[in-house]
Amino acid sequence: MILYSIGLIVVIAFLALKYVYSYWDRHGFPNLKPEIPYGNLRILAEKKESFNVAINNLYDQSTERLVGVYLFFRPALLVRDAHLAKRIMVNDFQHFHDRGVYCNEHGDPMSANLFALPGQRWKSLRGKLTPTFTSGQLRNMLPTFLEVGNKLQHYLDGLATDNQVVNMRDIVSRYVLDVVASVFFGFEANCLHNPDDAFRVALRDLNNPDSFLNNIRSTGVFLCPGLLKFTGISSLAPPMKKFTMEVISSHLHQRETGQVTRRDFIQILTDLRRKAGNNAEESLSDAQCAANVFLFYGAGADTSTGAITFTLHELTHNAEVMTKLQHEIDEMMERHKGEITYDNINELKYLDLCIKETLRIYPALAVLNRECTMDYRVPDSEVVIRKGTQMIIPLLGISMNEKYFPEPELYSPERFDEATKNYDQDAYYPFGAGPRNCIGLRQGLLLTKIALVLMLSRFNFTTTIPRKLSFEPVAVTLAPKGGLPMKIQKRRR
Repeated sequence: MILYSIGLIVVIAFLALKYVYSYWDRHGFPNLKPEIPYGNLRILAEKKESFNVAINNLYDQSTERLVGVYLFFRPALLVRDAHLAKRIMVNDFQHFHDRGVYCNEHGDPMSANLFALPGQRWKSLRGKLTPTFTSGQLRNMLPTFLEVGNKLQHYLDGLATDNQVVNMRDIVSRYVLDVVASVFFGFEANCLHNPDDAFRVALRDLNNPDSFLNNIRSTGVFLCPGLLKFTGISSLAPPMKKFTMEVISSHLHQRETGQVTRRDFIQILTDLRRKAGNNAEESLSDAQCAANVFLFYGAGADTSTGAITFTLHELTHNAEVMTKLQHEIDEMMERHKGEITYDNINELKYLDLCIKETLRIYPALAVLNRECTMDYRVPDSEVVIRKGTQMIIPLLGISMNEKYFPEPELYSPERFDEATKNYDQDAYYPFGAGPRNCIGLRQGLLLTKIALVLMLSRFNFTTTIPRKLSFEPVAVTLAPKGGLPMKIQKRRR
């Protein structure tokens, strides 16, 4: 009887999986053949590739505009046509206004951040937070960026005299965390000089690829939200939630009682709460504030670190580009007697081109999620995408397609120069596009530019590894395996 029951359960499970994995066949979409129980993500499950690379590898396995794939047990459509992807994010946004990632506002408040919130809740919060990233606010944040940047310069001074090989990815990540701590959390961290600073240790634990539960969390947030809802696993580890809530609640209380006043993100949230008064719909709870501060902690730190260090990596493999960029920086510094201002930074046109090219090859988040929120007929076809369908836009696959970017393997900042433009503008959106693009992109770019100016004006960097990189498996963002080791020397001018 027991054997019969086990056999029956196995048969039912097998038939259920066969039904799940026939979804795209039943709906008449071309699709990639899945493997039970991995769907099309076996290499991710076996920790052989990163989340981004695993998804983007699927891009090269078809020539269709839309191809059905399986994110483990979740059917999704991979958008291979860059123009259709942009239309989905911009022109037809009303059909795709949600990301379709995990969000449980009541059961798991820390998951309900600006990135994940759906519909009207997202729109309302976006409107409240948008003034945080105006040019005026960025000018106010500039002194903090420069103060921490000067500490970075002094730190590198000591390393440059020893002619040693250092992991620039690690150093820059600590610099970025010191900025994030000051601008978003409202306190001074010391990650640059103390790798074991509590602020850094918390993030290191969050990104630990050896943690089974962390892997389940990242998979659940981006690929299978139902996994977290079904298991009851929270999107963040309890110690991380406790750390963030305690810090944010403490600082909000200090600001609201007038003990401390600073020009930072916490102050902006405090002002929003004060303005809302007793209006519960307009006010932000401690948990909502913590969720959104954490968003910039977890996501913002990684993306800015990547933009800075991948640019350095490419410059060390393209000597002419580095020389040209350093010449531009030197001229700007001489013109303004060494002063760095918001306007002076914006004069650096070639720096802007270099960062654009870096973000093409190493997009901050190489996969964009959208969910179809009402039935959508694909332009120039009879195909209808049904409400509730998960859409996956593979930025890495698109940006390395020679149809959109000639000689995609070549690092060529000039491709973005208006005088020598050589790319499809409708295929370039490293921060997303439309109303749900990255709210912090201007701040991230400013932080990136300041770091590169401060480093390249004083130091030369030499790589010790090949240009072609491998990436850490499982990681959500692109993280180079083994870091980015380089030699540093002081410039002689």
